[in-house]
Amino acid sequence: MQTLNGQIPDIQATITGIMETCKQANDRSAALQDAETDLPTLEQAFEQLLDVMNRIESDAQSSGDASTEDITEIGEYALRLQESLSAISDKLGLTEQKQPLATLSINIALWIADHAGQIETLEPIVDAIAQTANSTQDPQQLEQLSGVIKRIIDAVSAVISQDLEKMNLGRPWRVLLLNHGIVATRSHDTKSMEAAFAVLTSKLPEDATRFFSEGMQQMDTLNYPPHVRKVMERYHREWPVNRSLH
Repeated sequence: MQTLNGQIPDIQATITGIMETCKQANDRSAALQDAETDLPTLEQAFEQLLDVMNRIESDAQSSGDASTEDITEIGEYALRLQESLSAISDKLGLTEQKQPLATLSINIALWIADHAGQIETLEPIVDAIAQTANSTQDPQQLEQLSGVIKRIIDAVSAVISQDLEKMNLGRPWRVLLLNHGIVATRSHDTKSMEAAFAVLTSKLPEDATRFFSEGMQQMDTLNYPPHVRKVMERYHREWPVNRSLH
């Protein structure tokens, strides 16, 4: 799993690597002639973005933090650029770039979170987390990813986290919280599980019973260790099928 820390040098390195791969693929195939997917223009936009991000961090050290609104706006712009780069990569058939692109999306989200901004575009970040979780079986990496997800959850805008669209089972907020619980369980780390389950039961109580019921089924199917089973069993008892939410 690539580094997930929200740091500008890692964001820049990921952008450079993906961009260079896209350039080389495009030179070989001449697949991208559309001005809307002009690689030099996108590269320049990323350079300007990184300049702004670096300036914000420099200013923060000398004169205080940028406003939440500014960080949110810059973060949204960064995610749009990531989406454009992802579209170019897809058009060029660069399936091997899916994970670097996911890493880029997550690190942008972490940069927003770490600078007190709000995440207003959640779906691509949720997709990136799922891509990353599905690409590793290592418990330590999954423990790290669980912590990353918690930082992202805390930065999601109130408009999303109020979770008013309960009928939409595929809403990114719901998927994010459920995946947080799954990743924490797969990490085998009980502290990560407790943290993820606390968020799940608080923010998504209507899904908790089914989550823990299915979790208990997975304990046997995947032969989870006893200390993981113990936590899952406790939450399963606390959230029985006949539990009322009112």
